[in-house]
Amino acid sequence: MKNWYLLVLILLFSCTHKTEKNYISYVDPLIGTGPASTLAAKDHPGDHVSNGQTIPAVTAPFGMTQWTPQIYDNEQKCIAPFYTGQTMIQGFRASHWLSGSCTQDYGSFTIYPTVLNTGFSFQPVQRQTLCLMKTEDMSPAYASFLFPAKTILSEMTGTKRCGFFRFSWLEEKNPTIMFDINSDEGKGYIKIDLEKQEVYGYNPVYRIYSGQNKPAGISGYFVAKFDQEIVKYGTWGDFEYEHETTERKDQQKIGAYVTFNLEGNAPVKLKVGTSFTSIENARKNLETEIADWDFDATKQKLENTWNDYLGRVDVESENKEELTKFYTAIYHSLFHPRLMSDVNGDYPAFSKQYETRNNSDFDYYGDFSNWDIFRAQMPLLSLIAPKEYNDMVKSLVVMAEDGDWLPIFPMWNNYTSAMIGDHSTSILCDAAMKGFDFDLEKAYQFMRKNAYETPEEEVYKDGKGRRALTSYIEFGYVPLDDAVADAFHKNEQVSRTMEYAYNDWCVAQLAQKLEKTDDYNDLLTRSYNYSNVFDESQGWVNGKYADGRFYEDFNANTEQFFITEGTPKHYTWFVPHDVEGLIGLIGGEEAFSEKLNNLIDEKLYWHGNEPSHHIPFLFNFTNEWDKTQKTVKYILRTEYGLGRGGLSGNDDAGQLSAWYVFGAMGFYPMCPGSNEYQLSSPIFEKVTLNLDKNYYPGGKFVLNAEGATSSNLFTSVKLNGKESATKINHEDLQKGGTLNFLK
Repeated sequence: MKNWYLLVLILLFSCTHKTEKNYISYVDPLIGTGPASTLAAKDHPGDHVSNGQTIPAVTAPFGMTQWTPQIYDNEQKCIAPFYTGQTMIQGFRASHWLSGSCTQDYGSFTIYPTVLNTGFSFQPVQRQTLCLMKTEDMSPAYASFLFPAKTILSEMTGTKRCGFFRFSWLEEKNPTIMFDINSDEGKGYIKIDLEKQEVYGYNPVYRIYSGQNKPAGISGYFVAKFDQEIVKYGTWGDFEYEHETTERKDQQKIGAYVTFNLEGNAPVKLKVGTSFTSIENARKNLETEIADWDFDATKQKLENTWNDYLGRVDVESENKEELTKFYTAIYHSLFHPRLMSDVNGDYPAFSKQYETRNNSDFDYYGDFSNWDIFRAQMPLLSLIAPKEYNDMVKSLVVMAEDGDWLPIFPMWNNYTSAMIGDHSTSILCDAAMKGFDFDLEKAYQFMRKNAYETPEEEVYKDGKGRRALTSYIEFGYVPLDDAVADAFHKNEQVSRTMEYAYNDWCVAQLAQKLEKTDDYNDLLTRSYNYSNVFDESQGWVNGKYADGRFYEDFNANTEQFFITEGTPKHYTWFVPHDVEGLIGLIGGEEAFSEKLNNLIDEKLYWHGNEPSHHIPFLFNFTNEWDKTQKTVKYILRTEYGLGRGGLSGNDDAGQLSAWYVFGAMGFYPMCPGSNEYQLSSPIFEKVTLNLDKNYYPGGKFVLNAEGATSSNLFTSVKLNGKESATKINHEDLQKGGTLNFLK
């Protein structure tokens, strides 16, 4: 027995498998699971925004459920299921955490292998145990963990909708598996079905932000099957447990355990299907995606899936550190939006109470962190996951049909009014301009509604519609007199004005495409509203009252109540759709360049939050491409790293990671909806985009940068052999071709 135990330890902590073009081997799921150790984090110590907030998940790209070790047993806002540095593990969670965020997990449950003995405890905090895990034992497709005190080896892999576990009890008898429903509201259901040899249940989801504490109208359902016979069992709830009971409902901290009688230390295999519609569909998902008990085959399929997605961007480099950062960033970029459709096409109706829709023509997705992901993450998906991206865009339109309003920040399949702006509009505009296939007229109907109409009071309070739109339309900006009370982010009037101006431009682009001339002209005029909050006396955007006075207690260098997650010196630059207009407002190219250089030189740029992400590429508009390259590469070196603190702030559903991917490739979608990418320069000598020919007829787009490093600069660029400006168009990618960077 001891020899086998030692052999397992040797294999677990010494062996890795690596083959050529095994992209998954470069992914480190632990990056971002701890407090940021990068440059930006030093200016925001102890703030939740300085945590990466990612989890080391085993999952498929855009998986319905992520499987992660758990150190906290609640679903509280801003608390991820796992943080680095913790060695005591409570189990393995079926999580719906928005990766890199400060929202909440929801509909989750936890699985914990243990032994049934006199020290048995059903409380997660009391039962937590020391867990050994190392980076080389974790990947997007597989993870293994050793509980030394209980001598239990836990392994997990999965599929789009299911998890697969293999638990090996190396010494102990009475092998037991526990299940917890992680409801903070004392709701939920769990059942041990001895006839089916299953454990199944659900965790109802409750809203935060708008509709605080109201039912979201969905639950996280699951069905668990075992390859061994259950011989002992029991349940608990309201902090009491009872052996030989099979069912619990709507009590505090409910759960169940099952025990097996193993011969010869055989492992227990556990398959779990999940769903957002029903227990029966969780079972169908499981029967379809994991039809047998071949754990290793399931693991191999998931590894192949990840290698497929990661390999859609192939880079050539001998620098393993850069390869690890790059492919981990792609991994983090492929978590969301979340698949919510079952294998039979069922999905939960948006913002309804436990209604189900069915559509087998596309997959339905949820959890759109729109304020973050419209910038780079969704544009990245349009390149490397166009089929899923197309379905995501369709999902936004379906949400609007179900709820009568295009959602601002749809989470847990409902409205939230979280964050600011109207970036479903931005995403739909970008997809339309790129030629993706969805109902443009229907999408425009809802985009226009958001731009012109305010819902009735109760509907508005429930999270529908643009916040403070009435004021914005009346004044051409959101005045400080309007405190924007019915929003999670109150005030932030200047940032709302800036973002609504861009959103109006986005709606205008689709209006023009659909030949709606009057709308186009009106919305284009509104897109210049950013200028209404530019305070010439200060040289920066500033809060403005309804009577036209600007806010007097002004400091451009500090966070202000009328600015979202930044300062006036950050938000002044948020005019991606009209940089030439902003240049004129500031006083011309020379003044613009001086102000921009000062921001960078004085280290006031903050990469840990989204409002600054486009700023480095503005140098291209003053013919300072060298400054763009220098700034982007400096950020790549200083704001991203290896180790668990390697993200400079909340990853926000992959936005921070997607920025890295674009920055490392050498181009960036500075203004989604424009079909333009601003160039920096690659850090790799060769980048090959392997594109889906159903969406990109050219099939490949190659960026060559001989001698490229994370610091050197280039002087010119050629597109398909011809001198090029410091930008490329989406059509260039669709056609395929070669972009050469020259010294």
